[in-house]
Amino acid sequence: MGVNNHEIKILLHIGNYKTGTSATQNFLYNNRQTLLEYGIYYGNTWKIVNNHAGFAFGLLGEALKKFNLCSLCEEVCDSGINPAAELNKLLFVAEERKAHTVIISHEGIFADLLQVSAGLFSKLKRDDIDRVNEYITGRIKELIPDAIVICYLRRQDEYIESMYKEYCKVPWKADERPVAYSEFAQRQMLCLDYMREAIRWQKAFGDNARFAIYEDNRLYKNNMIYDFLCHYTELNQEDINSMEHPDVLDINVSLSMDALYHKLEEKVNEPYYNHLYKLYSQVYPDEKYYGILNSEERDKIILKYADSNLMLFSGDNFSTEDVRDISEYAGLTAEKKKSIDMWLKKMLKILLES
Repeated sequence: MGVNNHEIKILLHIGNYKTGTSATQNFLYNNRQTLLEYGIYYGNTWKIVNNHAGFAFGLLGEALKKFNLCSLCEEVCDSGINPAAELNKLLFVAEERKAHTVIISHEGIFADLLQVSAGLFSKLKRDDIDRVNEYITGRIKELIPDAIVICYLRRQDEYIESMYKEYCKVPWKADERPVAYSEFAQRQMLCLDYMREAIRWQKAFGDNARFAIYEDNRLYKNNMIYDFLCHYTELNQEDINSMEHPDVLDINVSLSMDALYHKLEEKVNEPYYNHLYKLYSQVYPDEKYYGILNSEERDKIILKYADSNLMLFSGDNFSTEDVRDISEYAGLTAEKKKSIDMWLKKMLKILLES
């Protein structure tokens, strides 16, 4: 039985990872009071993150218990989060505050929540992923049958490349260390056939399951925040401009290539250093876009999913014009490594003394 109050429209933003989700969630959270003035409720986010991880991990925990898979993510199973209760809290507060629209957002819900939660070195199987994803979609349909499901997707080569960079920045599990891309590619079980994954959402939600291409020139005003709010709420550009930081998109900064390869050499996954590598990348960003994949790997991935992408986007597809603009990274020089060593040592001392 669903818990949706049919007078309240629910926008369920299911991701995907690496499509401006952190920027969107932070914007919604920072402007939650102003959004309420427009009848839009974005609240009851989870602990220190500005998304609805409680709802997402509650769903994942239920699925893991149902299929006896708790050994993959014991911390999720042990959390005891009730997704229906999390949802009821959101709807209760929204109704109390006379909101007509509720936004629920977590980037893992589309397909890859289990993979990231279980970690790169888990004994995860594709059948496990499929069963869990089917359960989560079905459970959401029970809880919020009239939800408008919104998902942005980026080209598969860019997605896996970006997920690898994110993994190097902060590995999926606390006891993991960054690994070379070749090992990541061999072990990762990310869902790259988007059409295959989208079918279950379309079966459950019909036309209310909306899929969009995540590319700057496809987004309204080249901006994820504008695109999401102007397409799916009654807000317009002027409304958004009046809010706090509408143009801040680069919240989740990627590591520069020098920082990434230094981190790989040092095999670091420790909170202080993770923070400092990110800070270094902000202070010394790459001057151009460097790829992780070589041209042969990139072309193979693009070709593999071209047809299913056309089906998903009704004859449209991701652009490939940027491929020729991707540069090859020359490698971390001994001089650059020494420079980063000194910078990290200096900044760590400042950080620990503050």
